[in-house]
Amino acid sequence: MEEESFEEVVKRVTGRCHEAEGIGTLKEKTLHAVLKAYLEPDTSRHEQKVDGFVVDILEDDGIVEIQTRNFYGMKKKLGRLLDSHRITIVYPIPNEKQISWLDPKSGEITGSRRSPKKPHPQEMAHELIHILPYLNHPNLSFRIMYIDVEDIKLLNGWDETKKKGAERYERIPKRLVSEKYIRSREDYSYFVPEGLTDGFTQKDFKKSAKITTSCAQRMLYILMKQGIVERTGRKGRAYIYSFCA
Repeated sequence: MEEESFEEVVKRVTGRCHEAEGIGTLKEKTLHAVLKAYLEPDTSRHEQKVDGFVVDILEDDGIVEIQTRNFYGMKKKLGRLLDSHRITIVYPIPNEKQISWLDPKSGEITGSRRSPKKPHPQEMAHELIHILPYLNHPNLSFRIMYIDVEDIKLLNGWDETKKKGAERYERIPKRLVSEKYIRSREDYSYFVPEGLTDGFTQKDFKKSAKITTSCAQRMLYILMKQGIVERTGRKGRAYIYSFCA
């Protein structure tokens, strides 16, 4: 079978979903379904049981799990399977995002616009922190996929426009932009934003990465555990960080 491009897989999977039940009505969300079909075209390898757990993809050389969020829910699976199986966690990050609105009454989709938000890989800290004890396991790796997406949100918010506080209905992948693998301790240096030099603070990290304070706190803690940075002093009440030799 000739390998399909990412865009071809998107067309095939989303077309199948629409013909079958309509967008967003399948048990499996479109982004997850597209990634699974792209990463492993052989459907006989999908949703396989391994030692009492159902995994997304079972390859000859390991397991592939696609996680858009909720790494906390993987703790038991990792604890049981990592010692005997290589596991790759695929984590998609929206690169460029178009936002559209779905009227829950009429079913009409309108108002597509481009989101100004840029991708920040450091935000993955909110998920990685939940599986911190497993990050150094030799059988665990990550495949970060930057994908252009269309976010479809319901017009069910609390303000007069129905947009503020609106619920996401579906996320449709459009284009695979790039990928990054995290396979070793050294690879975690990828999460250090450019421009930092020895003697930086959490505030400097936050500003350079353009992330929230809580995200900076978590990512710096992860980077310390991975031996990428260390605390070397204080500046007032703030810790000073430097890169490990």
